[in-house]
Amino acid sequence: MQRIWLPVAIALSLLGVAWVFRPNSASEWAAWVQAFGVLLAVGWSVRLQGLAASQGERQAAQVAAAFASNMHWAFRELSDACAKRSWADYKVHRRILEEILAQGREVTLQLLDGRSLAMVTSLRSIGVEALEVTESHDADGHWPPLQSYFEKRVPGIAAWLSATGNPSESNGPTDYAGLRTSLGNL
Repeated sequence: MQRIWLPVAIALSLLGVAWVFRPNSASEWAAWVQAFGVLLAVGWSVRLQGLAASQGERQAAQVAAAFASNMHWAFRELSDACAKRSWADYKVHRRILEEILAQGREVTLQLLDGRSLAMVTSLRSIGVEALEVTESHDADGHWPPLQSYFEKRVPGIAAWLSATGNPSESNGPTDYAGLRTSLGNL
């Protein structure tokens, strides 16, 4: 209802001005119609720009939330793979983590609010650190310290999700919605 008051107030103001300075000839009427059309076009373009900006912000926030949710899922899965000492699961989920980081690079940082921006930059750093820590790990490596590494970071990722209004999922594959992976090239 409040959105209607501004255009109505502007229209009434224009009618008031038109009443006081009534056009007397056809050319004056044409000038008034042209001026009104220009004002209407400017108002409409401002409205469209505002809608586009808010849509871009919403989309960036959704991509950021998907990125964080995917990171949460990957860290849980890597922790589970380390607990089971499953080299095959570990390799697959580490590759998925690489894909998630690629997805995180696609987040448009300029469109995020402060909290989401902090979340994405922090999670990017955590993901890069995880890849560096796991780079030299092999099938005969030390599984318990690596499991502990991932377990310590899962609550932090979940906290970021909650802080940005996106509580973490805990049920497997639905956590990484929209993740594009190329697992055939391991």
